[in-house]
Amino acid sequence: MHTHPAHGFTLIELMIVLAIAAILIAVGAPALGEFMADQRVRTTASDIVGDIAFARAKAIESSRRVNLEKTGALWREGWRVYIDLDNDGTFTAGDTELKRFDGFSPTSRAYVCSVSADFATRLIFRPDGRIVRDTLPVLPADGIYVVDTMGDANNCNNKIRGLLFGASGRVTTNAIRRTSAIAPPCVELAPPCTSN
Repeated sequence: MHTHPAHGFTLIELMIVLAIAAILIAVGAPALGEFMADQRVRTTASDIVGDIAFARAKAIESSRRVNLEKTGALWREGWRVYIDLDNDGTFTAGDTELKRFDGFSPTSRAYVCSVSADFATRLIFRPDGRIVRDTLPVLPADGIYVVDTMGDANNCNNKIRGLLFGASGRVTTNAIRRTSAIAPPCVELAPPCTSN
């Protein structure tokens, strides 16, 4: 009589594999969360840089002032790009809307904000493509910021990318590390970071 060897796993082998998998998931999950938040910030920043470049190009192409302006109380609620035909700095019935972003979903952790009052509502591009600031020349720290809150109340964990403006209207992007010395770039994300 032939006996066939049993195929499969024993209960002990299965438990060992499950324990190893649980350890790997526990170690990798926080890093995966940070990676995904970083990618969300990069993608959002890239989309905004694209809209800024579009607005600048349209200003040069049309030889008119072109604005990129938030459509709600917060930048995260959306924005539009339009030719400011009457040069009044706000979107009115006579202006030509070129592009519109309707905002992030209500469950999104993304915020877009400015530390400069001149860029709190809109970005204005002159016909030569240069960015306009109401009160002073464009400064090296002028720009807007994209923030992902990581889904927790600790603002020290936020992923931040700065979109900094040059006087020519070009934009550079930088990852920003959050420390207690830096005020939150978005006032709606207060309180500030409390650890180093």
